Amino acid sequence: MNNKCLGCGVLLQNNNENEIGYVVDLKMNYCQRCFRMIHYDQHKENDFLPENELIIKQLNQLDGNFVWIIDIFDFDSSLNSVLVDFYKKHSCNIILNKCDLLPAKINYEKLSKYVLDRIKKLNIKSKAIITRGINDDFIKSFNDYINIENKPIIMTGLANVGKSTIINHLLKDKVVTVNRYPATTINFNEIKTDNYHIIDTVGIVADNSMQMYLTNKQLKTVVPIKQVKPVVYQLLENQTLSIGGLARIDVLNNKKASVVIYVSNLLKIKRSKYENADRLWLNNYGKDLSPTLIGCESFVEMKRHSFINKGKNEYFISGLGFITITCDKADIEIYTASQISVNVRKAMI
Repeated sequence: MNNKCLGCGVLLQNNNENEIGYVVDLKMNYCQRCFRMIHYDQHKENDFLPENELIIKQLNQLDGNFVWIIDIFDFDSSLNSVLVDFYKKHSCNIILNKCDLLPAKINYEKLSKYVLDRIKKLNIKSKAIITRGINDDFIKSFNDYINIENKPIIMTGLANVGKSTIINHLLKDKVVTVNRYPATTINFNEIKTDNYHIIDTVGIVADNSMQMYLTNKQLKTVVPIKQVKPVVYQLLENQTLSIGGLARIDVLNNKKASVVIYVSNLLKIKRSKYENADRLWLNNYGKDLSPTLIGCESFVEMKRHSFINKGKNEYFISGLGFITITCDKADIEIYTASQISVNVRKAMI
C-alpha cells in the first residue's frame, strides 16, 4: 500500500473529499485530484500554492545530485527566482527544457553560449547544461552527465517548467502527474526504479509570472505546448501591438523598427496607431482584447515599463514570452499588470 500519491507526492487520506490527497480507498495509487487531471484535464482553481521558503528549507536538508530545470521559453523567470541564491551554494546540472517550443531555425551553439554566460554572471557553477526537446538523445545525455548511481537525483525548478514530464520521459512511463497548471506536484515525491533514484520536488512559485494569474481555461491559450511560430511586424513611426488583454507594446519616436513576437500562437495580436491605442484598450479590454489577468480589472490598473531601444534587444514578459525589437533607436513602452516582471536583455535568438 502506498501512503503517498504516485502522481503528486501528497499524503493519501479518505476522511475528507474536499481536502488534498483524498481517495476512496487507501490502496489506490493516485489521489482524486491527480486522477481528474490525468484522465479528464480537470483542476480546481488555486487548490494548492506552495510556500517557497518551506521548499528551500526542505531542499537544504537533501543530499543528492541537484538538477535545475529551466523552461527556455520562460528563461528569465528562473533567473529571477529564489533558486538563484540556493544554487550559488549548491552545485547542479541544468536542463534547458521545452527547447522544441522555440522556432526551428535556431543556432543552438549560440543559445548554449548565451545561457552559459548568463549563469556565470550569477556565480552559479553548473557541471553541465543539457538541452531537451531538440533531439532524441536526451536520456543518453542525461545519463552521461549526471551521476545516477551514488546519490538520488533531485529535480528542482519553478512551477510548470516540466519537471514531472522529464521524469516520465526518463522512466519511459506516465508515473508522475503532468499538467499545464502550476503546482501540480504537492509534496516531495521519491521514485525508485532499476535505473533511477529520483526525488521530484515541489515547484517554486514565481509571483511575478503571468501564469500565476490566469484561470485554468486561460492557461490553455497562453502556455504554448507546440512550437511557436514568430509573428513579425515592420513598424513605422509610433505604432502599438497588443497581445490579447495581457500586454501592450508601444514603439515610439522611431523611423522604422522590426518587431518579432514569440508567444503562444493561440493568442491574438492587434496592431494599431499609437494615437488610437488608449481608446482601443479602454473600449475593448476584456472583450476583443482578451484574455485578461486575474486581479487586473481594467487597463488603467496596468503598469508602464519604459525603455530606450538601440540596435537589437529582447523584452521578456514573465510567463508570456518575449519580443525582439531591432531599430536604430526607439522609445519602448510596455504595459502589463503591475505584478508581472518585464525585463530587457541581450537578444537570445
